Order: sequence, then structure tokens, then C-alpha cells
Amino acid sequence: MNRTIAVVIAALVAVLAAVGLLTGGEGSDSEPSARSAGPSIAQVARGVERVRELKFERLPRVERVTGEQAAAAGLRELDRDLPRADVLAEERLLKLLHLLPPKSGLRELLGKALSTEVGGYYLPRTRTLSIVGGGGQLGLLGEITLAHELTHALEDQHFGIESRGSTGFRRDREVADSALREGSATVAMVDYAVLEETGTANVPAQLRGRALRALDDAAVPASSGLPRYVRESLVFPYAAGARLVNRIQGRGGWEAVNRAFGADAPVSSEQVMHPAKYDARERPVRVRVTGLRSALPAGARPVEEGDFGEFDTEQLLRAANGRERSAAAAAGWGGGGFSLWRLGTDRYALALRWAWDSARDAREFERAARRTARSLGGAAVARRGRTVALALAPERARAEALVQRALPE
Repeated sequence: MNRTIAVVIAALVAVLAAVGLLTGGEGSDSEPSARSAGPSIAQVARGVERVRELKFERLPRVERVTGEQAAAAGLRELDRDLPRADVLAEERLLKLLHLLPPKSGLRELLGKALSTEVGGYYLPRTRTLSIVGGGGQLGLLGEITLAHELTHALEDQHFGIESRGSTGFRRDREVADSALREGSATVAMVDYAVLEETGTANVPAQLRGRALRALDDAAVPASSGLPRYVRESLVFPYAAGARLVNRIQGRGGWEAVNRAFGADAPVSSEQVMHPAKYDARERPVRVRVTGLRSALPAGARPVEEGDFGEFDTEQLLRAANGRERSAAAAAGWGGGGFSLWRLGTDRYALALRWAWDSARDAREFERAARRTARSLGGAAVARRGRTVALALAPERARAEALVQRALPE
């Protein structure tokens, strides 16, 4: 690899890990290969068209915004897409599982991420592209960020990329949708950066692979003040999504990626995390957690039910089991679901159930889930064949009763 391409990869990592898609700001005077006179928006768009092999119907409106404006715009879109009650239910679910701190607010955390950890965004509803921070010339980092967001605008014009919400039984599917969108834009961004440095849109597979492996190290730092689950959720669509799209594009060209925005769309975080399962079209088992009412007190009311994908399953295990053990225990996921109930003022019960590909997978997950249950407090775990359930309740006896009801007969 020559020095020029090494600089490009360094800039790509910086876009995701320092100033671009995951952290706001413009970079510094020492940013790699900084340009005093960057290209126009139209010039960047032409480069994106070339690498993505699609044509713009029209260029989107591009504006500069502050971090505060980015947060306000993002929260407006959240409020349009999801009722506040759904957001609060999701917050309660994540708190019960210790994926969010008990005194945090999900909406406030999202606002913080939007104001401090996002360098650019595209809103399909308004067809507006925004670059966060500063003014003047783009510089290489801003140019690459613009290429990423222009890819979103281009794909929106051809396929439609409007989010469909992420609570209930669309939680895991929305993770997969997001990974496809961000993965495609990230791969196009890599190709655009190489095009600008080499003049060729035919990026060697080895070179792109090396760039994407470098992007795997991108992370939102703990110093951001965001909980680990939020930090991991921010990075996942870019890194894991890019790996999936790279595989799809490498085997069938951009036409295959185009089909992934339609009939061939990934349907679970499992397919994103394990591209071979996308190739095999392995679909998740639909898991509904029912039959709990007899183990709940009078007056208990259902709050939310939905799916629980492999990404969330691995995150649930992480604190008690570590990264590698959690990834191994979550692999073999076949489907997952949950049911959340309110028992009274700030009193909740939660039952989750997973279907596993094999009895061996179920046993491995059960061991990890029991370690997690001990850290959660008031939790119970049970297994029957290839099915594992976990339940939480204010009283351990109630959790034990719930976990048995959650298992299939």
C-alpha cells in the first residue's frame, strides 16, 4: 500500500472515530491531507454517482448546522416517528436490563448523542442534508462526511430509506435496516475517498477490506459520557453494516446492493453480524412471550412486547460475561422476544424468551444468561430444549413463576 492510500484510510478512520460520522466538529489544522480549497457539493455528488453507480434526480439541499440544531432536528424526527409512550417503554426495558443507567432518560441521551457525536445527517422526510459544525471549506474529512451523506440522499431517491420506527416487533428489523443504509454509505464513502486520491472507481477488494478493517476500530469513547449500550448502538450500523454490504457488493456488484434495499433486504441483526446467514436467507423465528398473566398480580398491565435480536442479546450478556464470551453465547440465536408489564408505581415485570439453533447453543447461552441474571438481581433463568427464558420481577419468587410461564409447553 502506498503512502497516499494509507493517509486516506487514516482519514476514513478519523471520520468515524474522531470528527465525522460519530463525533461532531471540523477536525484540526493537522488533519490528514487537509485541502485549502475543497470541491463543490456538485463535484462531490458526481464522485458519489460514479462509485455508487446511480444518478441523482436532483441534488439535496445542503446546510451547515450546530450540534444543538442537529439534536433538535433529530428529536423532532423521533417525536414524529414514535409516540412518547413508546420511547418511555423502550427506556424502561433497557433500564431493567441494566443497559441504561437508572436515572438516565433515553430521549435525553439521544439528544446528547446527536449534539456531540454526529458530524452529518440526511433527513429523508425533508430531503435535507446537514453538516454539523463550522463553515468555510470542507477539508478532506468534511468532504468524506459529505460523500457519506450524499450516498444516503442518492439511495433515498432510488429506493426510499425512511425509518419505520424501532420499538415493538420492528426493533431488530430496524437495526438491520439501519445497518444496510449506513453500511452502504460507508462503503461508498471508502470508494469515494480512494477515487479522489487515485482517480479510479474500481477499488481493489483487498484495499477496501483493509480500510473497512481499520474502521472496525472506530468507537465512541467512554469519555463521551454515553452509556456503553448507546455507544455500541451508534457504531454498529457503520462497522457491521459495512462488512455486510462489502460482502454483498463483492459478490454481486452494486446491483446486488440495490436489491438489498428491496426484496433481498436483511431482516435481522443476526444477518448483519453473520453475513453467511444473510447469504443463506436464514430468517428469525418469531417469538411471542405469552401466558404470563396468571403469574402476575391483579391490576398488572402490559406495557410493551416485541422482538429481541442477537445484537441486543450480546449487549445484555456483555457486562457479566465480557465481549468474547458474550459474542460466542449470542451466536446461534434463532429468535427472541419479550413482554414487559407494569405492576404498580415504578414496579415492573419482564420476561424474555429465545429460540436457539441447537440444544448446544441453548446450553451455552443459558450459562451466560445465568451469570447475567445474578448481576441483574431478582432474575430467574430456565431452559427447555432449544428454548431459554429469563424473567425479572420485584420478588424472586414471582420471577421464578414468570420464567416457567415464559417457556413453551
